[in-house]
Amino acid sequence: MTGGTRRTASVDSTNTVNFGFPYNGEQHARLILRTDPQEGKDVMFRIEKGQILCPSYESCTVQVRFDDEKPGNFSATGPADHSTDVVFLNDYSRFLTKMRKAKRVRIAVNIYQQGSPVFEFDVSGFDPSRYQSGT
Repeated sequence: MTGGTRRTASVDSTNTVNFGFPYNGEQHARLILRTDPQEGKDVMFRIEKGQILCPSYESCTVQVRFDDEKPGNFSATGPADHSTDVVFLNDYSRFLTKMRKAKRVRIAVNIYQQGSPVFEFDVSGFDPSRYQSGT
């Protein structure tokens, strides 16, 4: 209705992590970039099952490593709907700038009773011209 176009780019993790009860089994994660005329620009990290410890409207820290750089921290917030399988990383521009130069992104998020497992993403095929993020 706003006349704008939502654009997304996503990639699933190349590795899996095994969670304990009650989320037994192999887990993938998904890294999502989104530009939306109403919502703005977002970097989202989503797991299949589990509880990311980053409540809505509170900040938490997510560790991110681009290729072989030293790991760095991004502040993040939980979603407004209070779901626990997704977190929004702050500083979209910084993330996108670093990701454009990288082939691999690793993300560690604190998950209830599972520690901070590391999920790895192959971002070597990211094409900014196809994503058309406007940055």
